Amino acid sequence: MSAVPAPSRKTTLLLAAYPALAIAGAVLHRPWLSLIALLVLLTAWLAPRMRAGHGTAWLGWAFSAAAAVGLTWMGYANAVLEGVPIGIVAGISAWFGVSLRVGREPRVARFIRVLEGPDTLQQPRVAGYARGVTVFWCLLLGAQALVLAILLSTGLAGATLPAWVLAYQHVGGYLVIPLAFGLEYAFRRGYLRHLPHAGLHAQGLRLVRCWPQLLRGEDAAG
Repeated sequence: MSAVPAPSRKTTLLLAAYPALAIAGAVLHRPWLSLIALLVLLTAWLAPRMRAGHGTAWLGWAFSAAAAVGLTWMGYANAVLEGVPIGIVAGISAWFGVSLRVGREPRVARFIRVLEGPDTLQQPRVAGYARGVTVFWCLLLGAQALVLAILLSTGLAGATLPAWVLAYQHVGGYLVIPLAFGLEYAFRRGYLRHLPHAGLHAQGLRLVRCWPQLLRGEDAAG
C-alpha cells in the first residue's frame, strides 16, 4: 500500500480558503459560494490520498461533489455547510481530549516539542501549562460544537432566531478559534515569561510549516 504524503502548502491554502468562502456564502446569501466552500474543504481533506493515487479517495471526492451539487440544487446547501463545521470542531475537540488519557502525551505538549524542541518541556511550569491548555481547547471546542448544533437544530425546526444569534452562527463561530488562539498566546507570554517567545505571526507560520510533524508526533528538525 502506498504511503499517504503529508499535507502540501496548496492543501493548507485550501483549508484557509474554506472559512472565508463559507462566511461569504452565508453573509451574501449566495448558495454557489457555499457549494465552492464545501468542495474546497472536501478537496483539502482528500488531497493527500488523491495525490498518492488512492482510487477510493477519487471516488469519494466524485461522489461527495455530486451529492453537494444535488443538495445545492435542492436548496439544502446552507444547511449542509452549517453542519460541516460542527463535525470539524467536535472532531478537533475529541482529538485534544483523547491525548489527555493516562499514559498519553497532551496534544499541546506535542506542539511544544515539535515547534520549540523537547528541552522546552523540561522548563519550569511548561508541562503543566501544556496539559492545562489541552484541556482548555478540548472544552472550548466541545462547547462550540454543542452551541452550533443547538442553533442549527433550532433553525431547521423552523424557529426564528435573533439577528445576533444568526450572526454568531454564520460568522462569529468561525472567529472563536483565532480569537482564543490570540488570547492564549497573550496569556502564555505572561505566564511563561521566563521563556523566549516568537511573534504571533512567526509562530503561526511555523505551525503551518510543521503541521505534518505535529500529526506524526515527530520532534523538530532543528
